[in-house]
Amino acid sequence: MAEDRNVRLERDYREMLKIQDRPYLSWVASKGELPYAEEYLLTVKVRTYVFSAKQRVCRVGAVHRCTVRVTLWDSYPQVAPYVKMLSLPPVFHPNWFSKGTYCPPQPWHKEDSLKDYVKQLIRTLQYEPSLIETEAPANYKALDWYLKHRGNTELFPCDGTQLTENDADTAAEIDRIARFPEEIVDQWTV
Repeated sequence: MAEDRNVRLERDYREMLKIQDRPYLSWVASKGELPYAEEYLLTVKVRTYVFSAKQRVCRVGAVHRCTVRVTLWDSYPQVAPYVKMLSLPPVFHPNWFSKGTYCPPQPWHKEDSLKDYVKQLIRTLQYEPSLIETEAPANYKALDWYLKHRGNTELFPCDGTQLTENDADTAAEIDRIARFPEEIVDQWTV
């Protein structure tokens, strides 16, 4: 069973390399020995909305960068990846709980690709209309806000960034550099 899981983790890692260092996404494997990554920290660079309450006023505003943790539990891929928004305030979206946990619009199937799941997560952050959960939302306030404003073409979708992928050679080079860097530069002293 552990060998099957490792095969899956390695396949997911290789697929994730296809969306590494894109204009909208960069990530690091934060747990596990490559290529058997068990957790990813994502930096997502798309426009989305957050909710903040200050001085008795609630405001919805745009942000252009989010940090998200994707955890692959021991029971993965039988269970979906666990996704938590680390940025504060967390995203304001019907598919995201107010504490920052992601609620995907479609059920997870063990055959689903982690790369495609992450791309769907990003499209959700962009308020892709087909991915908005209206029947059983994770955040009712966000759903009410969305339904009130969804006709506003300046707000939705909030980001038109196309989710492209690296070619095989670029993905292989990213993997080589990540695992066997020729040089590590200390950014604090440069």
